[in-house]
Amino acid sequence: MKAKNIKKLDSNYIKIENRKLVFTHIFNHPGISRPEIVAHTKLSSASVGRITDDLLKKGLIKEYDSDARNVGRRPMLLRVCGESVPAVAIELERSRQVCAVIDLTGKIHYRTERNICISEYNIQDVCRVIRDMFDEVIAQPDLSRKNFSGIGIALPGLVDLDSGMIRLSSHFHWRNVPFGAIIQEYFSGMTIVIDNEMNAHALAESIYGELQYEQNAVIIGIGSGVGAGIISNGHIYRGDNNTVGEVGHIIMDPNGKMCECGRYGCLETFVTDWALVEDARRHMPDACINDIVTAADLGEQWAISIIERFVKYTKTAISYFECLLNPGVVVLSGYMLEEYPGLVKRILEYDTSYMSDAFKTSFRLTMSGLGRDGALTGAAIQLLHKVYDEYI
Repeated sequence: MKAKNIKKLDSNYIKIENRKLVFTHIFNHPGISRPEIVAHTKLSSASVGRITDDLLKKGLIKEYDSDARNVGRRPMLLRVCGESVPAVAIELERSRQVCAVIDLTGKIHYRTERNICISEYNIQDVCRVIRDMFDEVIAQPDLSRKNFSGIGIALPGLVDLDSGMIRLSSHFHWRNVPFGAIIQEYFSGMTIVIDNEMNAHALAESIYGELQYEQNAVIIGIGSGVGAGIISNGHIYRGDNNTVGEVGHIIMDPNGKMCECGRYGCLETFVTDWALVEDARRHMPDACINDIVTAADLGEQWAISIIERFVKYTKTAISYFECLLNPGVVVLSGYMLEEYPGLVKRILEYDTSYMSDAFKTSFRLTMSGLGRDGALTGAAIQLLHKVYDEYI
């Protein structure tokens, strides 16, 4: 590349980074004025003026009068105008599907759910369910006139970010499914972003939840599967091909039960809902998670043993992340923990004997602040980041 082209590229890069810097300050400090942005960012007044005018034209921010009673001209204040930048977000789970309209501030304006077992449906039927949910949400009276930026989709499995190819989703029994290309046929002309659910959840927590001020962190999700999203140096860590965080398929016991992935003794065979239920039904036919928790509370030894094993293996997984990545915080998430706080209490009573002494002082363990909407919110934000890549 010629030197002149390098200079041009660098100049454009700097403009984009300056726009993102200004937007981030407005996002993090609603009600900030232009002079305050200049003071915080060290950019010139002219640059801040041009950038904020550009953001106003895009509809990403809005300005309003200050209530200040100071003598002289009152400064105009700025905030992110999330409601004018909506995205449709979809989360696909094994037997629960959610579609919602979410704006740039993370506010959910409308949501709908379906409850099909995806592994029992072909890919075209799944896409039709998604389209049906989409049509429902955008038909709402207060949303029908909105200009939607696209669709963000979060799901469990190994996802190729560029093509939307699902290399493997043991939950759905999908292997090398060109989901991105197929779903695009149902939404011609719309931007679609597809990612792993835990990466999406980690992004949402870093913007709106427990990880806003964390540079290095892990979020672990436990339900019908086990996965993790990793924040490293303030960014989602993806590895070479976006397959980081599949902690559910770490082998804990080579002689253990067969996992849905086809191997033996994965973490998922010890802590997921289906693994716990399978063991419980040796003692109580048709048992569910609620039955296990209730029986344990009543002192039933078989149920106590199942929960103790669940806690032990969950803590072991946490200790792996502590030793490998040294995160400042580990966030717990997933429907099992959301619906059964007694399980959370046992995990949060963290026995530090699972950890090396070197990690004990810096470690923090907490629950997700976004709950079951974390991945859904993250899917929307990933879509908006792609559409407005040069601004946010």
